[in-house]
Formats: sequence, C-alpha cells, structure tokens
Amino acid sequence: MTITNKPKVLFIGELNRDLPQFKRFESKYNCIFTTLSPDRSQFINDLKTKYSDIVAIYAAWLGFIPIGGFRTVIDHAPSSLKIIAFCSVGYDHEDAEVMRERGIVMTNVPSDGAAEPVADLVLYNTITSFRQFNLYSKNFKEHPHTIDLRYQLNQEGLDQESGSVSRVSGSGYDFGHYLNKRPNLSPRGHIVAIVGFGKIGQTIGKRLHDIGMKINYVKRSKLLPHQELGLGFPVTYHEKITDVKNVDLIVIACPATPETHHLINASVINGIENPFRIINIGRGTVIDEQALVDGLKEGKVLFAGLDVFENEPKVHPDLINREDVVLTPHIGASTVENFDYTAIKALEQISEIVETGDCNNKVN
Repeated sequence: MTITNKPKVLFIGELNRDLPQFKRFESKYNCIFTTLSPDRSQFINDLKTKYSDIVAIYAAWLGFIPIGGFRTVIDHAPSSLKIIAFCSVGYDHEDAEVMRERGIVMTNVPSDGAAEPVADLVLYNTITSFRQFNLYSKNFKEHPHTIDLRYQLNQEGLDQESGSVSRVSGSGYDFGHYLNKRPNLSPRGHIVAIVGFGKIGQTIGKRLHDIGMKINYVKRSKLLPHQELGLGFPVTYHEKITDVKNVDLIVIACPATPETHHLINASVINGIENPFRIINIGRGTVIDEQALVDGLKEGKVLFAGLDVFENEPKVHPDLINREDVVLTPHIGASTVENFDYTAIKALEQISEIVETGDCNNKVN
C-alpha cells in the first residue's frame, strides 16, 4: 500500500473542531496546532525544523500579535509556505506587503459574518448614548427606587472632569427626561456620520436608519447611484468627516491605515460645532484617545462607546472609570455564529490556494 503524506497546515490558535468543514479539511491535510508566546525565538526555531514543510498557516483571531506581526519572523518562513489565512476582517497591512514580496498570499474573511453582530453593538451604544440607559442601570443597582432615583439623578450636573454622575440623597419626583442636567433624547431625527461604508458600515446604516436617524457616510469615493439606491435607505455622502455639519453621532467603521491614523483628533473634535457622541468599532488608532479624553472633559464629546483602542490591548486610563463612556473588550463580532463562519471561510481559502493557486479575499 502506498502512503501519501498530507500537506501540513499550521493552526495558530483554535477553531471549532466539530465543524463538518474542519473534519473534511482534516481528512486532506495534516493539521498541526500551536499557540504563540511573546518570545518569538521558539517559533523561529520551529519554522526551521518541525514546520519547515508547511504549506499554509491558519491564523485565528489573535493572529501574530504576540510576536509583533508575521513580518518579524518572515525571514525564517519555509519556502513551501503558500498562504496565511486570517479569521478576522482586519489585518496587518505591513505584514500583507512583506508577504506579497515573498510570494505568500494573505487572506482575510468577508465582513458578512461580522456585519450583523457589530451593527448590533453600535445600535446598543447609540441608544444608550442618547437615552443614558447605562447610567440609570448602574445607579438603580445602588438605589432601587423607581421614583426617588430619577429625582436624585437630576439635581446636579455631571462632573465633566471625572465623568462621574452625581446623585444626591432625598426624595422627590422627576419625569426622568434629564439626567445630571443632560437631556434624554430619542435618536430619531438626529444626524449620524458613519466613517467607512463597506459591508459593516452599510449594515450599521440600516440599523440606525430603522430607528429614525439621518444617515451620512464618509468614504474616499462616493457610491455609484445604483449602489446608493440598493441600500434601501437614503444617505448623504461626504468626502471628509469635517464636511458633516451639526453631526450628533460619529461611528467609526473604517480600517487602520496610514491615512486613517488619528483621523479623529483634537482639530476635528474642536471643529465640530455642537457637542456630539462617538462610537468606534473599526480600529483604535483611528481616534487620538488623548484628544477624545480632552473632549469628554470639556463637554464637547457627550459619550464614547469604544470596542477598540489606540494601544490595544491596553486602554487609556482616563477612559476606564468615566461613566459617560461604555467600554467593551473588542467583542463586537464575537458571536458563536461568526466564530464558526470565519473558520469555514479561512479553511476554504487555504484549500483553494493550495489546490488551485487562487481564491477570493486575497489582500495582497
């Protein structure tokens, strides 16, 4: 009997090994699983020895972050390596360029799987940014009285410097349409500017249109007329965020590139005429976090909902304890459905490149 060696695929991180698609993949490939430590020397040695004949790398969500990117070890990559398939929509642009020069294909996954859960998070943050539900919920746990709490939360103003909500003692009645002298508003009729208007941005636009918001989008180039019509809701195009007048909410849904680095900075924040809210589910480096903190302290920024951070995994310390900020640990796309969807797509891309030499979603 002739034994044929299966092509080796290295898995950096995990996936759902019960997926039928993985079981079929495993029948054709020798799947090797590992995790990376910050000390890249062991990984370099492994690339020279036990991984010296791998044809592909499956990079789960954390990818090569622990070692500072694949470019830090690419000089030791085996000549057999054809593709690195990332599970995420976002990817390291520097890695992509270096891999292109070495003839290694990098792929990411379509944003289809991430669009819905990410848009859900934006919807959640949008509603609480206008209605301040997060502040009521926190204080209600400390003082569970439906009448007195509304009164106690609207006798003094918000401490802008610390972002702390003021709650006095005593009894009284307040309708609850203000909290710390800040109005609780319906998002309906308010203007949102979505920076980045691909699949995720468009899904966010649909969500926010459905609650009555006026949708503006910021993109390098305007959608074609039939593309705008196909959205199913009216939109207004702007080339730059500074072109949007009287914006009430900014949603960041663009990737990290040299052009988008600190796109939202002190000049932009101060240049917007009215106080506004901001949500970031794109990439942390799009916002200058110090400028954001300053804007919150000055009352120019009324609310920030952040799922990504400039120096991730670290968070700016002045953001952590502010009550006018909602922080989530980069989990906008983190659903079971999307976890499995991205795995399936990455497995498909590896098979296509190894077997045919081409696939969709090549980024380099």
